[in-house]
Amino acid sequence: MQANMGMAGEFRCVVKRADGSTKIDTGYQKNLILDQGLDYFGSDDTTSSFNSACVVGTGNSIPKVTQTKLDNAVGYAIFAEAVDKNDYDVVRDGNLYKTSRQCKYSIKGLDNANITEVGLASRFSSNTNYSLNTRALIKDSNGNPTTITVLSGEQLDIYYKVWRIFDLTDKTGTFNLLDGVGGSVAYNYKTRPAYVGTSSFANLNLNAMGAINSLSLLLATGDLATVTSAPTGGSSMSNATTLSPYVLGSYKRVVTLSFSISVANFAIRSMLVSLPFIGTWQIRFGSVANDSPITKTATQTLSIPIEFSWGRYEGAL
Repeated sequence: MQANMGMAGEFRCVVKRADGSTKIDTGYQKNLILDQGLDYFGSDDTTSSFNSACVVGTGNSIPKVTQTKLDNAVGYAIFAEAVDKNDYDVVRDGNLYKTSRQCKYSIKGLDNANITEVGLASRFSSNTNYSLNTRALIKDSNGNPTTITVLSGEQLDIYYKVWRIFDLTDKTGTFNLLDGVGGSVAYNYKTRPAYVGTSSFANLNLNAMGAINSLSLLLATGDLATVTSAPTGGSSMSNATTLSPYVLGSYKRVVTLSFSISVANFAIRSMLVSLPFIGTWQIRFGSVANDSPITKTATQTLSIPIEFSWGRYEGAL
């Protein structure tokens, strides 16, 4: 079973004079999420976040997904505040649910620097020791690379949005449920986001998947609900959870949920699972033969693997 998420980013540069007035405002511009940035989300990093720092520089090479540093970093800032967007409107958004976290970074002391490039970084300690996750060249109103000059006494404020985009259409597939004694039963599954448009959908912190130490789980007798709700007739479950090792460049990890003989001993029609990074998903089970639910007894254990994946989103924001 699979659940997928798209990712995108955009930034806005604002130069403030010493008196607080605005000298330059670039408006929002798209950036490139690097391969290294996508790999960050699959890592076991527990000491930073994807957007720990914003780094600016004076280089002008064309951004490429394989880059790991700015051309020439000259300044940075740690984010000071965050604004989240998680609303959903079916008329406006259709089958795409778009959430974002915007962080503000205020960089002082640039002293007559000519800034041309910008990016987000994790594991940051200096202008030469950091892990770059996004990169972009600053552009003018015509979309051409440009330079913004930050004079002595002026401040550069950067507003950086990282977007997560979820396809709300149902995804279906088939799997074989093994009975532990050599037999198997074929089941259909259907996955669908849940609690869309609410704070229950996802924590918008941009932490690595391996750093997640909490998982919310509900096994239910009820059927799938709409994307803005969740299945009913269930109960929250405690379970053992394992996370597959991350393979660089794969942009996916498998979470395996394991239930002992003492829990979930009923007809399981659906499941609700929530991870802070990847969102909340509902999954329906029905046998290929007659659409019956999964039935577990007190003599059986149950393991359910779910593959969570992510990648670049290239569409409009």
